[in-house]
Amino acid sequence: MVYIAMLFFAALIAGLYGMIHDQISYTVSPEYFTRFKFQQFGLPWGEQSQRLGAAVVGFMATWWMGVLVSLPLGLFSFRFPTPDMMARKLAIAFLIVILVALLTGLLGLGIAMIVINAETIDGSLRLVRPNVQDPIQFVRVGFMHNASYLGGLLGLIAGIIYLCRTSTQ
Repeated sequence: MVYIAMLFFAALIAGLYGMIHDQISYTVSPEYFTRFKFQQFGLPWGEQSQRLGAAVVGFMATWWMGVLVSLPLGLFSFRFPTPDMMARKLAIAFLIVILVALLTGLLGLGIAMIVINAETIDGSLRLVRPNVQDPIQFVRVGFMHNASYLGGLLGLIAGIIYLCRTSTQ
């Protein structure tokens, strides 16, 4: 029962992370949502309430990552002798995953801000949806989103390392 609650909690936290992440993304490129994500997630009403739509997309795009991440972290947390210690260490491991994912996503956005510009956008135009007015910002947000998924994987590895190192102390 505790493991099921942990999965639910992880999905909720990941979804909330996605909501915040996509508010940042929306700020950089609203068109990433109005020309791409609202259609991808079947949210035609997102056009009328774009910030809310971006938050819903963020939740829908990330809740499942919480479940995926919690499975291996949960297994590694069984190394701790008490349920209380297991819960504390697991919470820290989840925080590590979130921070690494966020920082990696922001790093991806930062790199895209440097690399993607008027002189270099031609190589990325195939990634841009029709009728986008600001393809540079659209591609930059795409970089951020892809980097965030990579960050989730790196965060999972960092969380597992944290659990392994602290269980032997």
